[in-house]
Formats: sequence, structure tokens, C-alpha cells
Amino acid sequence: MGLLTDLRVCYFGRYDPLYSRNAIIAKCLRRAGADVVPIRDDCPLVIRTPLLLGKALGTRFDLMLVGFRAHSDIFLARRLANLRRVPLVFDPLISRYEERVVDRQLVRPQSWLARWYSFSDKAGCVLADRVLLETDAQIFYFAQRFSAPRAKFRRLWLGADDEVMRPQAVGRSTQEPFAVFFYGRFSPLHGVEHIIQAAAHLERRAERVQFVLVGAGQTHRMARDLANQLRVTTIRFVDPVPYPQLAAMMSEADVCLGSFGTPARAQRVIPNKVFDALAVARPVITADTPAIREALTHGDNVWLCPCGDGAALADAIARLKRAPDQRSALAANGYQVFKDHFSLEALTRDLEGIVSELLRAEGAHSLSC
Repeated sequence: MGLLTDLRVCYFGRYDPLYSRNAIIAKCLRRAGADVVPIRDDCPLVIRTPLLLGKALGTRFDLMLVGFRAHSDIFLARRLANLRRVPLVFDPLISRYEERVVDRQLVRPQSWLARWYSFSDKAGCVLADRVLLETDAQIFYFAQRFSAPRAKFRRLWLGADDEVMRPQAVGRSTQEPFAVFFYGRFSPLHGVEHIIQAAAHLERRAERVQFVLVGAGQTHRMARDLANQLRVTTIRFVDPVPYPQLAAMMSEADVCLGSFGTPARAQRVIPNKVFDALAVARPVITADTPAIREALTHGDNVWLCPCGDGAALADAIARLKRAPDQRSALAANGYQVFKDHFSLEALTRDLEGIVSELLRAEGAHSLSC
């Protein structure tokens, strides 16, 4: 039995239950013995607020958790948590202001929507009893940016769902080109343009390498245009595929790629694709950042190269292409560190500790009041 047996957790707000962060947290809570009660709605804020309120008032729960992308629902969640006298956990994963205004530049900085993003980001950090973030670097940023007490933040790695992402035996012919794999939503954070530049460098060196880039998103058109401009012929663009299919595609690769973008946030986060590649026991090349060094060690369980440098990425790929023993060691060591720290079992253990500590603190506070 888990440490959270008999605990009812209200997973609350306009969150996507299929998004990996939310799905993994819900799965870990259930593994820990908790009963996860989803109370969610996708309607606009003014419509969903009374709907969420009605659902919550008719449901018993012992803890509220506002999931990723439900930032705007933190105000209602705080009122409900106060009414029920239960603790409130916020899992923002990102600053909506930083993502939409700074990174993607989809919202004007002086617009009312930008101000709302900033306000709800800060409110979540101030109103919640605990705030979950993926790295210490991200925690440091949030605590400073939103003037929130450092003591209420806890690190919970992104990890990967190893019930889906598992090593798979794949037979590859030595006659095939060296296979490099990337998947993502083509965010500016991912720096796909640097992958394309790396492919161009390798073609000029007559390296036998084939790239597979899976996904779609904001920079997808730019990426394809750049590939055409550089006359790169070794990249195959693939439309998004179901998540389970990615495990098989990564397993067929000789090397998997993380992110290489240069936005400030890139220094503080570790993308899902890195943990997924570790989970399927493939060697990973990704950008050298403070965040990645919290979790992994260059040359032991990951290969790092500078952000925003296509030539350096090409050098890293060429080096590992010529070092099959090193690739095997990276894959084996990466898979071991994944099992120890980033698997569902490890994340469940960490989340149990965070929630148990919060409940003890809340219980002591109630007794003292």
C-alpha cells in the first residue's frame, strides 16, 4: 500500500489530462494509493468558473492540485481549499507570461492578456501551499520573479511514463545511415534550426547521417524553409504521431536529440524528449545548461554541447557516430539513472514525500490554531 492511501486528491482546473506532466502526476498519485478526482472543464474562464465551483462543492477531497495550464483557476481553487480546509498544490511547469509573451512572442507585452498571464503566474506562487517545478534552476527563477517564499517550492522532475516509454529490441543493419531522431512541438525553445544547421554541416563533410524530425508547431514552417534554403537532403520531416509510437521510433535511432534553443528558459528546464530517450535506453545529445547538469553528467549518461550552435552539434553527432562503445555506455548509464531518479517508481516516491510532508505541516498548523 502507498503512503497516500485513502487520500482524495482533487485534480482541478482547465488542465489537459493527456499532457505528459499531468498524466504522470496523476498516475504517481494513484500508485501512492491516492484517489484522484478530476474536476476540470475546457470552457472559457467566465463560463467554467461556476461549472467548476458546482462540481467541487459536490465532491469530497483532502487536497487540491491545480494542474499544468490551469493557472487562471488558482483563484477559485484557493477559495475552495480554504472552504474545505485542505492544502493547495500548484503545478505550473512554466510561466505562462514567459512562454507566450517572451519565448513564443504570440502576445504583446503591454496587452491585457500579457498582464493577466503575469498576474496569474504570481498569484499561483503566492496562493498555493506548495508549488511544484521541474528543476532547482526553475524554482530559483520563480521565487525571484514572483517574490514568493522559496520554502514553499519543491522540485519534481518531469521524468517519463515508463509504462509507455520502454527499451525495445530493434535490429539495425550496419549498412544503414547513422540515425538521429528528434520529436517536439517545434517551439522556439527547441532550437530546431540548429539541428538543421548541424545536418547541413554533416552533409558538407560527407557524413552518412539521416535525421528524422517528428512533430509540428510554431517554428515548423521556418524549419522546413531553412532546410530547403540550405539544400539539406538528409532530413525527413514526419507529422506528429501518437505518444506510444514515439518509443518505437526512438528505439530505432542511434542517437536522440534534446533541445538546443537559446531563450532564457532553456537554461532552466529539461525537455520531455530527454527523459523519454533515457527511458528507452538511447544515447542523448542535448544542450549544456544548468538545468541538465542538475540531473545528468556529460560523458557519463548524456552528451552535452553548447546551445544555439549547429556546428558544435554536428561535431557531437560525428564523434558519437564513430564511437559505438561510448554510445552503448551512454545509453546504459542513462537508462540506469532514469530508473533511479526519473521513472514512475522514483517520481511516486518523491511525490509521496512532498505530499506527506505537506499534510503533516498542515496538520500541525491546524492543531496550533
